[in-house]
Amino acid sequence: MNNSIYDINFNIDKDKLIEESNHCQFVPINRVTMRLFQLSSKYTKGKKFTDYLNKKDNDWWKRQDSWHTSINADTKLLSKMPETTRILSIFKERLETNEIEANFFTQKVGTSAKMHADVGTACAINFILKGDETPIMFEEDGTFYYKNALINVSKKHMVPEQTSTDRILFKLRILNMPFEEVREKLICTKEPIYVN
Repeated sequence: MNNSIYDINFNIDKDKLIEESNHCQFVPINRVTMRLFQLSSKYTKGKKFTDYLNKKDNDWWKRQDSWHTSINADTKLLSKMPETTRILSIFKERLETNEIEANFFTQKVGTSAKMHADVGTACAINFILKGDETPIMFEEDGTFYYKNALINVSKKHMVPEQTSTDRILFKLRILNMPFEEVREKLICTKEPIYVN
């Protein structure tokens, strides 16, 4: 069984999620914002953001401004985001953890996201809302196309150039549970809504 990606089938309202993403504040994902995240996270285990990068890409990460993430939604913001809240609640219940955060990511057309591992995140469930023609590429495991999937973001990966439209991604960041454990919980759930 693949230990990088696990496809899932889960019904979401893409249009509603895109609309809800407009309530969020976005910041570029670069060394400055990741340093601030690292200082506030108990899950980075003393590592620096540069520990998660390929050295040749350090300069790109210093100045990149085409790949953005939303700031974590608090209770007040989530009250304006019913579809986000619904999905987050289901996965917290199914995985038996509250250590899940919901974020949106944007990647501008004509840009790529260089090789990296996600800081302070054991694994994530990604839902591609727009721009699904672009795959994820793992340093060691190759290239995969997906629509919704559990991703082992602790492994180095990248997203090649987005070619036709801006990409929007809804991500559930699972902070305290490794990929293999989450996959097993998804497989063993009483009400299977997941497929491999």
